[in-house]
This record gives sequence, C-alpha cells and structure tokens, in this order.
Amino acid sequence: MILSQPYIVEETNDFAVVFKPPKMHSAMLKQKGGGTLIEWYSAQSPPVFDLMHRLDFETHGLVLLAKTIKSFEFFKALQDRGEFIKEYSAICANAVRANSVSVKGFPPPPDIGRLDPSPEKPLTIESYFRPYGPGRKLVRPVISDGKKHKEIAMDKGGFYKTEITGIDGNVFTVRIRRGFRHQIRCHFCWIGFPILNDPLYNQALVEPDQNLALRAHALFFIDPLSGKQQEYRIESLSK
Repeated sequence: MILSQPYIVEETNDFAVVFKPPKMHSAMLKQKGGGTLIEWYSAQSPPVFDLMHRLDFETHGLVLLAKTIKSFEFFKALQDRGEFIKEYSAICANAVRANSVSVKGFPPPPDIGRLDPSPEKPLTIESYFRPYGPGRKLVRPVISDGKKHKEIAMDKGGFYKTEITGIDGNVFTVRIRRGFRHQIRCHFCWIGFPILNDPLYNQALVEPDQNLALRAHALFFIDPLSGKQQEYRIESLSK
C-alpha cells in the first residue's frame, strides 16, 4: 500500500525526515504551481532551510530536509564525501534481463555479469548523463568522455553510480550516494530491467492507475548534533 499524503517520519531541531507520496513534486519547478513537499512541510512545522535531495515526481519515499543553514552545510559536506546514503526498492517489469540495446538514445548496455549482488559486493551501474527527448524530459546514460554530446552531467567529474545490493525475484534493492534526475529509472532501463509502471522509461508496460514501483525506503547519515550514525526506514516494496 502506498499512502497518498505526506507525513513526518522524524523531526529534530536540525532536520526532518519526511515521506513524499507519488505524483507530488519535491520542490517548486519553474513551469509548475504549488503543492510541493517542501511547501507542505513548511506549513506543518516551520522553519525549514532546504531539501538535501529530491525525489522524482512519480517516485515516493523518504526525503531529508535541513532546518538550519548549519545543518544544511553539515549534510552537504556528508553528500560531498559520499556519506549520505539513500536506499531504494524497485520492482522491475521482468525478472529476466530484457534487450535494452533497441531503446533509442541508449549506448550498448554494460556487461553486468552474474546477478548475485550483496551489500558487501554490490553490482554497480555507472555513467554520465545527458538530457534527452522533447522538452528534455528524459535522460540518457553517457559512457564516453563527452566529446560527442555538449551537455554532459558528471558526478564530481566522474560517473554517477547506482549500486544494486540485493535481488529477490524481480525486486531490486539499490543504493546511491549522490544522484542525478531519473538516475535509477534510466540505469535500470539501460541494463534491461525497466521499473514497473514507469511512464517515461517503460511506457509499454504501464498498468492504468498504478504508481511507479520505486520507493526510497531508507536513509543513512550522521546526526549533526550527536555525531552518531542514523538510519531511518519505512517498509520496502515487495513482490
């Protein structure tokens, strides 16, 4: 079951962990109106300084908000060091790898080898990204040095990395440390495991009135006050 309304999971003087439902923007976009997650939280429990990350409009799950400039700078430093971890569960449209070479705009998929990842030995999908399609609404992975495409997004000069840490049938557990727009959705389509009910990267297999099967179900970060490692979770997606 996916809730249709946001709610506060945890709140301190420095930060808040908030659930974002599907089909809600994390923050204001130039072409959109109100009704965002950050506006909802500001009305419930001000003040708030800024979001530490965003979820796609279709994606649901946990989002971290910094409530002060000091905590924002602290979390930003964690992000820069790769010490702020977001864990997702994704239900893929198929349990057997499909052919993704035919998807327009994608380079040949990487050789991912055996599908037996673990948290200790994750299966890592990595690439740069570029905007793609009408209105630049989509992204595509890029694996070259960027000479062919003018607009290349890089993660501190390197690849964005999607770490698959577990597979149970067609349910994948994924971790990212820094992310780009549609990163997990695009990477999964690229390797032949498009996510169920993805209206952008899996249009052929979208069930009416069903939500994108991608949930940010856990956050891992250091508490700025206590200095202790914190873990916040909601239930992950299941078969």
